[in-house]
Amino acid sequence: MRALRSLLLLPALAWSPAALAQWPDDVTPSALSSFDGEPVTSLDISRQSYEQVVRELGAIIANKPTSVAHTSGLEGFDVSFQNTIGFIEANGDKGGGTPVAWERTHAEGDPSHALWIPRVVVRKGLPLSTEVGASMGYVAFSNQTVFSAFGRVGLVEGYRQFPNVVIQGGYSAYMGNPELDLGVMDMSATIGYSFPFGRFAGINEADFSPWFGVGWLQMNAVPTLDQEVQEELGIRAVSGFKSKDHFVEGFRPATLSLGTRLRSGDVQMTLAGTLTTTKDRATPTLEVGLGYVY
Repeated sequence: MRALRSLLLLPALAWSPAALAQWPDDVTPSALSSFDGEPVTSLDISRQSYEQVVRELGAIIANKPTSVAHTSGLEGFDVSFQNTIGFIEANGDKGGGTPVAWERTHAEGDPSHALWIPRVVVRKGLPLSTEVGASMGYVAFSNQTVFSAFGRVGLVEGYRQFPNVVIQGGYSAYMGNPELDLGVMDMSATIGYSFPFGRFAGINEADFSPWFGVGWLQMNAVPTLDQEVQEELGIRAVSGFKSKDHFVEGFRPATLSLGTRLRSGDVQMTLAGTLTTTKDRATPTLEVGLGYVY
C-alpha cells in the first residue's frame, strides 16, 4: 500500500512546499468540539458542519458518468490514470471570522479549497453491451483511500443515426478514516455520440466523443466514535436510503455531468465535469484522465 501511495503522489512532487501544505488532511469529526483553541458549545453548528462535509465528501468520492456513452465491447478493455478535483466550501478565515464546515472538521482548521483524488480506473467489456469497472484512488495528503466499482449497460449503441445511451450503477467507499465510515451508491444515464475525424474519416482510428449525463447519489455515513462522544458533538449516522433507520433528507442529491473523450489509436484523453446538487449548495468536481484503450 505504501508503494502504491507513493506512486499516486508522484505528480505532486513538483509542487512547492507551500502549495503542498494547503492540501487537506483527514476529515476529523472529533475536531468539532473546538476551533482555534476555543470550545464549540452549539450542537446545531457541529451537526450542520458535519452533515455538510459528509454531503460534499460523498459527492466527490462517488462514481460519475466520466466515460463515453458506449460500452467497451466483448473484447474491449481500458485502463486510465484519472484525477478527481472536488471544490469544497473552505473559504473561511481562521482566527479572523466565522469558520466554515470544512475548517471545523479539520484538525488544523486550515483545509484546502479543493480535494484531489488521483486514481487508477479499469474497465472491461462483457457480452450483451455490458461492462464492469473498478477504481482505486488516494485522497491526497491524508490517510484515506477510495475504492469504487461499477457496471454499465448500453441501451442504444452502435447506430450512426442515433446517439448512444448507457446506464450506470455503482458504489464507492471512503476507507481508512478511524472516525467516519462513508459509502455512496450511484445511478446515472448518459447520452452521447462519437465523431470520427482526420484525413481519412472512417479509416483512421481517431474520434471525438462528447456526452451528457444525469443521475443521483445515495449516501450512507456512520461516525465510528463512541456514542457518548457523538451525542456531545451533536453528530449522528445519516443516510439517503429510506430503508435505513437513520434516513435524513438531503443525502440523495442529483447529478449533472458533461464530458468529452479524444481518442487517437489506443490512447485516450478525457475531460469531464459534474455538478452535484447537495442540500444547500452545488458541489462541482472536475475529472481529467489519460489512458490506454483496446
